[in-house]
Amino acid sequence: MKCYSIALIPGDGIGRDVTDAAWHVLSTVAMHSGFTLTGTPFPWSCAFYKETGAMMPADGIEALRPFDAILLGSVGWPAQVPDSISLHGLLLPIRKAFVQYANIRPHRLLPGVEGPLRASDFDILCVRENTEGEYSGAGGRVHQGTPGEVAVETSIFTRAGVERILRFGFEQARQRRGKLASVTKSNAQKYSMVFWDEVTRELAAEYRDVEVTSYHIDAMAARMVMAPESLDVVVASNLFGDILTDLGIANPIAAICSGAMMLEHLGEKEAAGMIMAALERATIRGIGTVPGKDRTETITAAVLAALD
Repeated sequence: MKCYSIALIPGDGIGRDVTDAAWHVLSTVAMHSGFTLTGTPFPWSCAFYKETGAMMPADGIEALRPFDAILLGSVGWPAQVPDSISLHGLLLPIRKAFVQYANIRPHRLLPGVEGPLRASDFDILCVRENTEGEYSGAGGRVHQGTPGEVAVETSIFTRAGVERILRFGFEQARQRRGKLASVTKSNAQKYSMVFWDEVTRELAAEYRDVEVTSYHIDAMAARMVMAPESLDVVVASNLFGDILTDLGIANPIAAICSGAMMLEHLGEKEAAGMIMAALERATIRGIGTVPGKDRTETITAAVLAALD
């Protein structure tokens, strides 16, 4: 029997609740599917920072290295710890150390869910570059606290980084509906984003079976609201991908979906499909479809019942 070791980092606030819900569902589907999951919790969070002065120990990355996957909830407690500390102290180091360059964020309506957008049905796969770009952390501040204070933030775009995320997007488009949208702001950012556009055109010559369209970030934001059904795969830089995909309500459905994606990554596609089917059976009954209506425990119980 296969056994996968999973590092559990619930993080802060609702992260603890939704991670617990996702883990409950994952453990249940594992029992039905002939493999086991062993979870090891790590308390790294803003609360951990307040106690120790660090978001994770100095050897945190090495502690995570032996695991098959990491299930991370949400990190942030801005009232107590600046977001710049929580982000650069935990999440970004993990992404960079393990070269997690493709941040895959699917968007689709589950049965029974009525979204606020005009489209009644859509299926968008947003692919966000995850290790460089605007979140590289390159820059600095000088003359702090004086009238002459200067802050410099440098975005880093490498050919290797841009090409691999775009190539990933092209490959995903080939497996889906054959359409790729590349998002930049090359009219204003004449070096990094023009470079991104150039690499997009170079790769498009290799993927002639994929329909490629380039959008500015503002035009893409409008299109995702006004005509989401027209989009298939959307590829964007670290910052633009973050902005485009950070909409939604807080409930355990997204965390459970993330758990299903983790199982698919581990090769357990049938189990991942079981989770998504259970989610759909829950939402078609109206569970978790109205913001604020159902508690985390209610949604989790409905998904577990659907699994059984």
